[in-house]
Amino acid sequence: MTPAIDRLGDTIRAARMKKGYTQETFAEMLDITPVHLANIEGSRRKPSVPLLFQMMSLLDFSVDALVFPQQEEENILHLDGLTDRQAEALIRLVETMKE
Repeated sequence: MTPAIDRLGDTIRAARMKKGYTQETFAEMLDITPVHLANIEGSRRKPSVPLLFQMMSLLDFSVDALVFPQQEEENILHLDGLTDRQAEALIRLVETMKE
């Protein structure tokens, strides 16, 4: 299996395209040049950690998406905004439904 860091550019490109952003538009949002973004997406350069977190925030993807890119979006359970108790209840409900 290819290490996650080697798939980073592909993951960023796919997430950007899914959001409907052009390279130029997304680069402007990040305050970088389109050439720099193209190098990141082409895996010729790696983004800095702050830039990576900014990308993740704007594209709504997580570290899980980097490590497990083959996982379909519909298989991801987003728990943002829930209390711990609510999140645990939702996870139990999903697990019960799987049985």
